[in-house]
Amino acid sequence: MKCIALRLITLFLAGSIFLNGSSAAMALSSADGHSSHPQGEPSSTFDKAEFLYWFKQCEHLQGQEALAACEQALKINPHVAAAWINHGQKLFNFRQYTKALISFENALLLKPDYSLGLANRCGILTVLGRYPEALDSCDMALIGDQQWGFSGQVLAWNNRGDTLIKLERYEEALASFQKSLAIDPNDVAAQQYRHVVLKKLNRRDHSQPQAPGFIPSQQESQIALVPY
Repeated sequence: MKCIALRLITLFLAGSIFLNGSSAAMALSSADGHSSHPQGEPSSTFDKAEFLYWFKQCEHLQGQEALAACEQALKINPHVAAAWINHGQKLFNFRQYTKALISFENALLLKPDYSLGLANRCGILTVLGRYPEALDSCDMALIGDQQWGFSGQVLAWNNRGDTLIKLERYEEALASFQKSLAIDPNDVAAQQYRHVVLKKLNRRDHSQPQAPGFIPSQQESQIALVPY
């Protein structure tokens, strides 16, 4: 794990790593040496209050200010998986998909079973056209640590279904969206996707999706923040 931490720090200082994060409560837990912190790496050498300040700024700000805040948080402590997640989400908003993927991959180096990180990676890989890898990542998210940030498990089911649409595996996609709707019947994305898949299968949709003209595109994968 020490090698992983050194690799992360080296890449970050070289400008090749882009960062993303989690809730402040989760981040503080990680900073204290829990699950997101590499084993054997002490966390007592950084300012926790300053880290959490920049972490929250990353979460709440928009645009370049948010990216700068995320980077500042990770300069203070690059060992928090949650912080990599939120920076990756900001990069996703800028459509910097390859850079966002790097952020999620680094979160998963620190915390390999992180459900939110795996679901976000699934979404990014789908956008990049890497569908088999994306599907594996969503499946791993569903059996991961069940830490989902803002999103809940619906995120993984929706991203999984989106990937299956791209693969033209419509029956499996429909099953994924049904799983989402079983968890949250009011989830708009799942309703919209279900409507699209039923049209692909030449079946009537007896429900009333809120956006019946919705057409999935490369930008429809969902990437979630971790809340304060």
